[in-house]
Amino acid sequence: MPKYTRAHDMDSWLRDPRIAARGFAHRWQSSVVAGNGEDAFIALVEQFLRPDCDVLDLGCGHGELTLILAARCRTIVGIEREPGYLELARELTAEQNVANVQFYQVNLAGVEDEDRVFAGIPPANNSIDLFVNRRGPILRRYLDEAIRVARRGAVIVGLHPGGNTPAPIWCDQLPEPYRQAFMARSFDEVTGWVIDPLRTAGISDYSLWWLDVPEFLRTPYELYVRLGGSQTAEGSEYQAIEPQLTKIVNKYGTSQGIVLRHQRLLWQVYLPK
Repeated sequence: MPKYTRAHDMDSWLRDPRIAARGFAHRWQSSVVAGNGEDAFIALVEQFLRPDCDVLDLGCGHGELTLILAARCRTIVGIEREPGYLELARELTAEQNVANVQFYQVNLAGVEDEDRVFAGIPPANNSIDLFVNRRGPILRRYLDEAIRVARRGAVIVGLHPGGNTPAPIWCDQLPEPYRQAFMARSFDEVTGWVIDPLRTAGISDYSLWWLDVPEFLRTPYELYVRLGGSQTAEGSEYQAIEPQLTKIVNKYGTSQGIVLRHQRLLWQVYLPK
């Protein structure tokens, strides 16, 4: 399967304008080192794929990963809450003539989410061998349903973003409002997304790995686009803040560019039966 050279996504949006038009694009140019969080996630998923397994992709988006996995398994179901993403997923499935994929609109919610209507996972009881969750819903939203549809020995493989922790040392030198552009979640919060519902369910067979992913931005302009550019609330035109960004890149940049770090939580869970 493809390896990742960008911090956030595959590059199919560069080849298919429909993907970029519907929100699956990161328009700055950057690179990440080999062995990054996305690569580790793919490698872990590959350990459990086999021709006779049935897979569920949670939060499948426009189905890019779903369609890649389809070639390596018997069947795969993708669930997603956004109808526009599913429309594109079905278009791509038909164009690629993939016959072992189904997509469903499902807005997963737990019993404590009073503002959202709970929806069950479509597959039947005892029908899924592998659950894949790449940046998808947190575990408490679907754990009970996953246990219901899991076969003996079923496993969940997940990847959650943990934010830019710690914030880059040059953060305070950015012009406002770009200092607020970095997502930061504590390690305890993100690991709690996995551990807390497992403890409630009495599940102890799980593993977690924190991965540090350095993203390299080569120019002041790429840093500007990465921070949101003029699309950010109260954002500035590039020419107005280019001197400040150039100063940051010149002072803190390496031979590969200026570094923005991302934390990824990679995890796997064996479900009881």
